[in-house]
Amino acid sequence: MSEWDGRVWVIQNNDDLALICQVKTIKKKIQCLNEKFREHSLPENKLFWLLGAKVRNATEWPEVLSGIQGRLAGLRDEIDVPLLWETAQELETSDLDELAELYFGEDIGVEHKIAIWQALAVDALHFKRKGKEWEIRNQQQIEELRTQREREQERIRTATIARECLTRASKAKTSVDISEDEHPFIERLENWMRGDRDKDIETLITEIASSVRLPPRELIFEVLQKVGRIPADADRDVIIAGLRADFSEPVQEAALAVAPWVPAPAQEIQALAFSIDDEDTREVDDALNIVAHAQGWTVTIGIADPAAIIAKGDTLDKEAMRRGTTVYLPTQTILMIPPRVSTDLSSLTAQTPRSSVLIQVELDLQYQVQDFSIRRAAVLLEQRLSYAQADALLADGSDEMAEKLQALQQVTDALRQQRMDNGALSFNRPEYKMQVTDGQVAVKMIERNSPSRDLVAELMILANHLAGKYAQQHEVPLIFRTQDAPVEPIDRSLLQDPMAFLKLRKLLKPSALSLQPGAHSGLGLSVYTQFSSPLRRFADLVMQRQLDAHLNGETLPYDQEELFKVLATADSTAREAKFLEMDSKKRWFVMYLKQQWSDKNLIVRVLEPLKAGYKVELLPWGVEALLSSRGISGDALEPGKLIMTKIEKLRQKAGQIRLQFVSQEADLSLLEGL
Repeated sequence: MSEWDGRVWVIQNNDDLALICQVKTIKKKIQCLNEKFREHSLPENKLFWLLGAKVRNATEWPEVLSGIQGRLAGLRDEIDVPLLWETAQELETSDLDELAELYFGEDIGVEHKIAIWQALAVDALHFKRKGKEWEIRNQQQIEELRTQREREQERIRTATIARECLTRASKAKTSVDISEDEHPFIERLENWMRGDRDKDIETLITEIASSVRLPPRELIFEVLQKVGRIPADADRDVIIAGLRADFSEPVQEAALAVAPWVPAPAQEIQALAFSIDDEDTREVDDALNIVAHAQGWTVTIGIADPAAIIAKGDTLDKEAMRRGTTVYLPTQTILMIPPRVSTDLSSLTAQTPRSSVLIQVELDLQYQVQDFSIRRAAVLLEQRLSYAQADALLADGSDEMAEKLQALQQVTDALRQQRMDNGALSFNRPEYKMQVTDGQVAVKMIERNSPSRDLVAELMILANHLAGKYAQQHEVPLIFRTQDAPVEPIDRSLLQDPMAFLKLRKLLKPSALSLQPGAHSGLGLSVYTQFSSPLRRFADLVMQRQLDAHLNGETLPYDQEELFKVLATADSTAREAKFLEMDSKKRWFVMYLKQQWSDKNLIVRVLEPLKAGYKVELLPWGVEALLSSRGISGDALEPGKLIMTKIEKLRQKAGQIRLQFVSQEADLSLLEGL
């Protein structure tokens, strides 16, 4: 062991050199002071070069270090690395002593070598360190490395611009001006909103969105509006969901190229008495007929047949698969298939021959299905009815059309009861239609007791059940819809209780998609598929193609693997569309309340207590809201109780409704006319 040493050494750490002052040596370990004047130890083999300077004590080290660093800086400033590289290349040398001598002359010391080393390390372009030596790079290597560096510098510059731009725009309350350098970043945001993959952009968006507590797509929608890339009146829901209301030019061209379907010269055309839809329905995908006879009834259900003009794998089919489903928003409808096909050539238009998949059902006098057949046929729809027109005919009509409707009502009432006896559940929840025109929201309740709506719904359930049964009997691979029995038996008397849905939904198992047939407990059926809406759901179009091929003795268009792909996307696509529809509807409903009910009392039904108040549903719409507990005195409100409230706060973007208590006496006259 020795006392104060004072020698100054150079140590190497990869490309970096550092100066230390040796304090003493203990068992081959060097105790030293580093450039930050902190004491630490290192092994003797870490010592690189010894400088001539001598430090008398620890307090002198900062002054000695500063002098050395000053001289090194002066030497480094003299070094022209490209010139040194040219000379070294000509002489074919890269030895550090020789490089120092080449540049500084014969009288060189350790400080000259340190300066050369540090200059080469900072440049990191013309020379490459290998151990304790530096090798010369050739011209090609230098150019490649220079290009790589420039790209990295540009990437860093671009990333910095992007982060600063997005942070600024996300926090701005009004419009934001964009610099020329920021335009490429804004274009990347637009492309990302359209669905382009951009990992760097996505990472940045996710980070900033989290900091401002917004979903990523909502954040970018707002940013693009602030910078003027999205109009103020743009359809928020469509853009945020990544939907496209129109169709690309290739898809439109493919739709225009579709030739109208025409029946064969000698083909029989089956008459269908009527279709029943909403007045504004454009995709008419089902029509009906019934004939009474001595043994019972023959019911015919015609389903639109887009598979007759859309081939598997063609442009229209790929677009339908990509979209997955038609999406119904308060502001507009986003079609799955271009309108030339979905609302014209394949839609069951009155007095125009169309290709259809026909399900013909034979029922006896006890309304039991005795036989059924499925076939592709030419049909002619005689008349289109709205639900209101059909309900009027059911109530007061006496002509042939009314008689057919009334016969169908008898049949469907009996079929529904059969399903109920088999465990089917029907909660009859309130429904409403919404339309937004120039920002003004109109809401109309759907008649819950509309007999024609019940009639059509029951016949579509029948058609889908029989299609599934046919596939099961003939082992046709399809996507089946199944649902296990509830976790415990359902008390059916509760179905008449307005609170039944809230109480019983916890007992229900979720429905599922399967390639194996199975029971659907919620519908009370042994097997079920969906093929009745091929103009609106891609999975239904696939099911239709499978059935058509089997009926015609053709090779099935989809094998198990392809059906798995459809199965994988169909459920998620439908769920996403349903969530979007519900979310959009809820937010526009908040706007409706703001426009029409801001100063009026509202009747609500108490659902359940919460920490901050109560969960309630607004009548007659069935929309959930939060009721503040402020102002409620006495006993807690019982679930199911009707009370009077008014609006306390509305948050449209979040779709949140907060109400305040008015009275425990609900004036039911407020519901009249809604």
